[in-house]
Amino acid sequence: MITATSSERPVRVLIADDHPTNRAVLEVILSFIQAELVTVEDGAQALEAFKTGNFDIVLMDLQMPVMDGLSAIREIRRFEAETGRHATPVLAVSANAMSEHVAASRAAGADQHIAKPVIPDALLRIMGERIRQAATPQSDHRKMNHVIGNAT
Repeated sequence: MITATSSERPVRVLIADDHPTNRAVLEVILSFIQAELVTVEDGAQALEAFKTGNFDIVLMDLQMPVMDGLSAIREIRRFEAETGRHATPVLAVSANAMSEHVAASRAAGADQHIAKPVIPDALLRIMGERIRQAATPQSDHRKMNHVIGNAT
């Protein structure tokens, strides 16, 4: 089971995706774990929610209106650095999964790039790994950047 830390409190997840179906799919997948979800439709809303919330992990689409996901990830990392906040795991979740897209999300500060359509077991496993890594004080959870694609 995925928990936020050693406690049994629900995992706090920020989902940023402009497409309602994509948000619904993630909500269904996350219904299998104890999770408190906040969903937003663009990067600007994601950044604002992140600044005022306390999330264990962020699932960020890359192509959204107002502010794209790459810009939002960069701004989240900038906010963390400016405020001395511990780095929150950010997973780029995108249909764009070519090597240049993975590299761009990594350069923006994403911890991992997950290709759509999302494989539920893989997403939950990766979320658990990233949350556990982030909870370890001496860990640099960004060392394991890679893409998880659709197994075809």
